[in-house]
Amino acid sequence: MIILKVVSMGRKTFSADFQLMFRLLKLSLFIGAVVILVLMFTLFSFTFGDIFASLLAFFPTGWALIQIAQACRPFVKGIGMWGSVKALSRGYEYIMGVIVFTPVAILAWFPFVSEFQTRLLYNQAFSRGLQIQRILAGGK
Repeated sequence: MIILKVVSMGRKTFSADFQLMFRLLKLSLFIGAVVILVLMFTLFSFTFGDIFASLLAFFPTGWALIQIAQACRPFVKGIGMWGSVKALSRGYEYIMGVIVFTPVAILAWFPFVSEFQTRLLYNQAFSRGLQIQRILAGGK
């Protein structure tokens, strides 16, 4: 949340006039995040399983916090955090879109998925079910 707030404040401050400064701000935030991850792996002997478990715990918690912030919209606008809530919500939409569509895109690359769809659609039992549905619907 702090990183999102810093980026949104930097976008407002450095938007068009100081684009290089804004990019340097984002670069420093990225390098800081990478350094923190490296330190966590080396000093605290974190594993990728720990990171994955943390993400599984954070996603529902973050979504719940977004929903609570939306329910308390006047209060959140009053303390000036509504822009951060919108940015966090947008980030959640992007992440969930990637999670949902990545398996679909990967499966679309394989030819056996197309063959499976063809066999399923032109299967006699499946086609018979389609004809029965047409009769039940009243089509001629």
